[in-house]
Amino acid sequence: PFPLVALVGYTNAGKSTLFNRMTGAEVLAKDMLFATLDPTMRGIVLPSGRKIIASDTVGFISDLPTQLVAAFRATLEEVLEADLILHVRDISHPETAEQSADVNDILTSLGVRKSVPLLEVWNKLDLVDPSQHEALAVQAANRAGVYPVSALTGEGVADLLDAISLAFDEEKTERLLTLGFAEGKRRAWLHGEGVVLSEVQVEDGWQIKVLWTARQEKRYREI
Repeated sequence: PFPLVALVGYTNAGKSTLFNRMTGAEVLAKDMLFATLDPTMRGIVLPSGRKIIASDTVGFISDLPTQLVAAFRATLEEVLEADLILHVRDISHPETAEQSADVNDILTSLGVRKSVPLLEVWNKLDLVDPSQHEALAVQAANRAGVYPVSALTGEGVADLLDAISLAFDEEKTERLLTLGFAEGKRRAWLHGEGVVLSEVQVEDGWQIKVLWTARQEKRYREI
């Protein structure tokens, strides 16, 4: 399975523009069967050669009417399945900090796991006064996982794609796990993640050798 990258953000943050920029025809592999299955999900081949699926989601708003909450949550199911989240912010908006806080609150209320890595994308650089660009760049450089871009002009997008590649090319370690027969769910998860190197059935369960990232280990511990 290819890693799933979900784009989330406040309404009008420029998610769809970034989605289209990232998944433009020039980077879309023609042989990816899932590329046309859903207009909001597309395959991308990153500059590193790694294949991922990008998923565009509905824009967040604060104070969502109660009758819309369930429908809104249903459209965000893929965020819960994501291996990486891109939080797209309109950095030119006067209320960008409040919008960001709203998005983070919604992600928490949806039950998004803390172990899922998140990159913050400061979008709409093209609308920011040029005199502010340097200050923004310094701010972003001093924070982990922040990437200033303009989805409209393409500025900064190459760096973002490199960061996405790096997020999936984490160091892997080998572990020997002993699972009881009652831990079938964990065993199934390990096989689903494709991390199993070998498996031996023992008297009270399985001994499974895995090769995984720290992120995968953390997710496993949460099962």
